[in-house]
Amino acid sequence: MKRTLSVLLALCLVLSAVSLLAGCNKAGGSGYPVTVGDVTIDKEPANIVVLNDDFADIVSYIGYDIKMVGRSAECDQDFLYVVPVMGSAASPDVNGITAAKADLVIADNTLGSNSKSALESAGVKVLTLEAAENEEELRNLYISLGTALGGSEKGAVKGQEGYDSLFTMLDKLNTASSSVVQTAAYLYLDGSGQLCTFVKGSLEHSIFNFNGCTNVLLNQTQPTVNPDELQKGSPNYIFYDSPAVLDYLKASPQLSKLSGLVSGHTLQIPLKQFMRHGSSAEQTVFEMLNYIEKITKATPDQATVAPTKAAATPTKAPATAAPETEAEATEAELTEAEVSNDAGDVSADANANAQNAYQ
Repeated sequence: MKRTLSVLLALCLVLSAVSLLAGCNKAGGSGYPVTVGDVTIDKEPANIVVLNDDFADIVSYIGYDIKMVGRSAECDQDFLYVVPVMGSAASPDVNGITAAKADLVIADNTLGSNSKSALESAGVKVLTLEAAENEEELRNLYISLGTALGGSEKGAVKGQEGYDSLFTMLDKLNTASSSVVQTAAYLYLDGSGQLCTFVKGSLEHSIFNFNGCTNVLLNQTQPTVNPDELQKGSPNYIFYDSPAVLDYLKASPQLSKLSGLVSGHTLQIPLKQFMRHGSSAEQTVFEMLNYIEKITKATPDQATVAPTKAAATPTKAPATAAPETEAEATEAELTEAEVSNDAGDVSADANANAQNAYQ
């Protein structure tokens, strides 16, 4: 029997949690000092503050979130709720950071120069990294963060393995989706109210395309969407950033008839989730696939062939697959419940360890 997405995700969570606990139990590694960017780190950091939400996502994914004693307000992922907020990415709480005995702050180029100088004057190392724009840059970012937090030996390997694991896991989730060929699009509004989507070659574009559907805006070379192209593609599923996107579509005589809009097959996923390339990326892909799976289960599977000209006389409809028996359904539910319980037990242990570390 084909595994459901929820069972597969539960297994992924179990493996991730076990990996995190195993990593936390290892003694401080070798491979120091290391130089990452223009900063030399003499020994493995014990307490870190992360001011960029994507960096925080990756730090969590490779198992070093146990070191986090602070985060910026932008790092609002649910799994980081136990970590204290210490200002914003541009203007962090310097006093709070030093009081938490942080020895490394990981930031992007939005960090103000005065805040950076104040932190360095207090003896805190500040590592400033660039956001990744493609898969190669993302791989380097994973390795850089792993090296900074775990050294040139253990940490660099964890960074590389984390990057490889991310895309392997996204592939596994994707292959668990329905075999029915469907179309989809992701839409958001830019600052000027223009309808936009992901540009081909970007990381957001890559992650979105793990949803198992054909992206009707696959070859987009700029963010702004051509209404004629979107109308022609008429996606079966519309994923969107905010309710304002749906209001925009409904108010447009040209776009109000899109298939996904008419059928109500729409799901809100905030744009920022596609800009986070670690733990959140897995969750985002799961949300899309899980939603599509629920819809396709509610209706019979359709043939995955191109439409042909209608016959002159009606033809007999193909027989649908027999539903699973009550016993099979019960067995599947029990299996899923057992896996979910296992995941919950491991996650509970991980949360307990994390909370002890912050107390």
